[in-house]
Amino acid sequence: MIVDREPLSIALGTSSLIRPLTGIGQYTLHVAQALAAETDLDMHYFFGYEWADEALPREIPNLAFIKKWFKRLLPQPYEVSRAIQQNRFNSGLFARKPALYHEPNFLPFDFEGPTILTIHDLSYLRYPEMHPDLRVKIMSKLLPPAIERAAHLLADSEFTRREVIDEFGVEPDRITTTLLGVSQEFTPRDVGQCDAVLRRHGLTYGRFVLAVGTLEPRKNLLQVIRAFAGLPSSLALRYPLVIVGGAGWKSEGTDSELEALIGNGRARRLGYLPEHELPIIYSAARMFVFPSLYEGFGLPAAEAMASGVPVIASDRASLPEVVGDAGITVSPKDVDGMRTAILRLAEDDDEWALRSTQGLAKAQQFSWARCARQTAAVYRRVLGRH
Repeated sequence: MIVDREPLSIALGTSSLIRPLTGIGQYTLHVAQALAAETDLDMHYFFGYEWADEALPREIPNLAFIKKWFKRLLPQPYEVSRAIQQNRFNSGLFARKPALYHEPNFLPFDFEGPTILTIHDLSYLRYPEMHPDLRVKIMSKLLPPAIERAAHLLADSEFTRREVIDEFGVEPDRITTTLLGVSQEFTPRDVGQCDAVLRRHGLTYGRFVLAVGTLEPRKNLLQVIRAFAGLPSSLALRYPLVIVGGAGWKSEGTDSELEALIGNGRARRLGYLPEHELPIIYSAARMFVFPSLYEGFGLPAAEAMASGVPVIASDRASLPEVVGDAGITVSPKDVDGMRTAILRLAEDDDEWALRSTQGLAKAQQFSWARCARQTAAVYRRVLGRH
């Protein structure tokens, strides 16, 4: 560790830390916390409208209401909002004098020094129909020039790194894979450690199938819902489907079929959970299902494995890289294959134990401390401090 020179002043974009945290918010939070251990870095955080010296999640009261009226009253709400944020970003640069700016949320603000971008996935290109039109338009317009200007790029997985190289013609030495980590809160727990939270939600330890994700087409939860609809009634009632996460883009079709499952006792929908409860719900599940059509990494699958819970995941995008041979991978369109995998893990205790053990071993590869060390190494390399 370099400690005999002036610390490097680093600006980190933290607008994704506005609650509720998305996957990018979790990435930003954990990387920021781990970077604080790098003694040669002097970190400063920009939350979109103000600067801070701590990277902690923040609440903005009535945020949804504010956004709604902002869009309704302004002809170009994104452009106006972005201009205000750029002005606030500029106002903090003089005092902090960052040598480098790292934006973890795709689109950077203008900065005269070197900029690092984290590219989590290219879903807006691969599945544009699964995003709001405005998001696709903004990303299509702003991300390519941002990638071209960036001093260096970070990717969540080797899959995403290769996609960025192939799609944008990026030189391979300009983009580094920094695999995501798993928080230490995700760990195996016994029934006593889970009891209070499970009673609060009316769940039984080891007696439910867990899915975590926003109800939107890309997460593909409709296939799990349909797999459950075809399970023997006795098994589906013994191991109901529990979905954690909010409603998302184009969730109407998923909602209607899910409500039918809920009505006959085969499913439960918990919505968003407090952050301290989610790891407990993970560790109490019989299995975890993650049939996403496309993921740049797939952090929930890694969190489930770290919790000792066997994983059934899609065989697409980055998920085979993350899950490896530890989980069961199936085509995201194969409802029968999904149903068969659920039956295997529900009925075969030996298979369950094997997948649990293999998942715990695989999860050891994913460390936020290592992700942050690799990120800090890129900062130093870009600034010529090796």
